[in-house]
Amino acid sequence: MKWLKNLFELYINSSIHTGIAVVCFTLVTFLEFGIEIDKNLLGFIFFGTITSYNFVKYASVARLHHSSLAENLKIIQVFSFFCFIVLLWFTLKQDYKTLFVSSILGMLTLLYATPVLKGHQNLRNIAGIKVFVIAITATGTGVLLPLLHQYEVSLQDKILVIFQRILIHIVLMLPFEIRDLRFDDPSLKTIPQLLGVKNTKIFGSVLMMLAVGISIFRTNIGNQSFAGLCAFSVAVIGMLWASRIKQKPFYASFWVEAAPVFWVLILVILNEIF
Repeated sequence: MKWLKNLFELYINSSIHTGIAVVCFTLVTFLEFGIEIDKNLLGFIFFGTITSYNFVKYASVARLHHSSLAENLKIIQVFSFFCFIVLLWFTLKQDYKTLFVSSILGMLTLLYATPVLKGHQNLRNIAGIKVFVIAITATGTGVLLPLLHQYEVSLQDKILVIFQRILIHIVLMLPFEIRDLRFDDPSLKTIPQLLGVKNTKIFGSVLMMLAVGISIFRTNIGNQSFAGLCAFSVAVIGMLWASRIKQKPFYASFWVEAAPVFWVLILVILNEIF
């Protein structure tokens, strides 16, 4: 069974799971607004996510240890290259608005990973900013891109769902922040470092309830979508409170990151039933 464990680790470490999660957040947007699913956009987002996340995670490692890369890292490097090639193919199918917004999100990702700021810093190392950069880029991908050409959706609803999704992404980052509490430099001033673990869980629960409350002011949300959001929120709050500093190896990177997959499944089931 060792080969199965290695395959699972490769699946997680190569960002395939992350790519599926981001695609599912985009699918939630399509389903909530009753928009026809754009498969080319989903392909663009999936391969773009894998390429950018692997760049963030492994670029510096590959540069420093290129001649002595571990076997799995070599596989991930080759896999990322082919994902980039496929990404270029899907890029040709996108319009200029999608490419413009994606380039801004890509620039944020570059600034997050690469020390190009003053003092050779990147956004990841600036105190208190990491979780918000991730939340903004993830929301831009999962909400803004599918809604760019939906002119029948009111500006109010677009703003509300963007703010709602930012809150959700912040909450989903908290189990990762709790997990990394042992390793993060105190200068990063992450939310668990500032509030402590228990207060972080309370803070995340409040944010999640606020995200649900925002739905009251949305004009387009149906009963199924609201029920799906409520069920998803209960699951996320449960996962947050189950988070520990010493977590099981893949608790955050698999189960927490799979939350949007559950959300899509809930919406599909509710739409089928009702």
